[in-house]
Amino acid sequence: MFLKTEQITKDFGKLRAVNEVSLDIRKGDIHAIIGPNGAGKSTYFNLVTGYHQASAGKVLFKDQEITHLPAFKRCKLGITRSFQITSIYPKLTVYESVLMALLSHRKVTLKFFSSAKKFFKEEVWHILEDVGLAEQANVMGDSISHGDKKRLELAITLGTEPELLLLDEPTCGMSTEETETTMDLISKLSRERGITILFTEHDMSVVFGIAKRISVLHQGTLIADGSAQEVRASEEVQKVYLGGAA
Repeated sequence: MFLKTEQITKDFGKLRAVNEVSLDIRKGDIHAIIGPNGAGKSTYFNLVTGYHQASAGKVLFKDQEITHLPAFKRCKLGITRSFQITSIYPKLTVYESVLMALLSHRKVTLKFFSSAKKFFKEEVWHILEDVGLAEQANVMGDSISHGDKKRLELAITLGTEPELLLLDEPTCGMSTEETETTMDLISKLSRERGITILFTEHDMSVVFGIAKRISVLHQGTLIADGSAQEVRASEEVQKVYLGGAA
């Protein structure tokens, strides 16, 4: 077992945002969670990462129950996420942004910044090369394109050395070319670094093109879970989300 949720539930007052969702996320998979706006996708992500505490149910990661662990402890275990709205360090260079993630993850204090900068040099460059930002290492974060900012955010998450990476609409606001480049990158990182990917996405061509497994939420409830072919063939999914598209 890698990641498992057992009847995980989240209530906000009288509103049930996630309703007894049980899912197995297999190690090494690229797994998509889809559904209409308000389906509970982001809330489910927050329950996995610890940004929300569950009202009921369990979250287990590598045979350890983590239901009540705070987000920073889950990050230390190898669970990292990115957000739909890009979150980077705008006043640091691309290189420094990734370095800061490594420093934080490995608990190196800023008073040792100079020596740490040299110590982590090879690792930072490896990450930048992996995401295709090596040539922009010395550019300020707020000066790069939207697509590159999303790649930088991905590079920052890699600095936390994740085993499970949750991506909330990773191609949001991107051009077709940027979308293709980003999804190719995500597939490469999963394959070469052995990172398990759990992502949400509204672009169904992206979802069906890359996901090994797809789960569908509707009004907080899991209505389908399986391969792309199985989900596409589901009458309930067709009715509530895919609009009858084959």
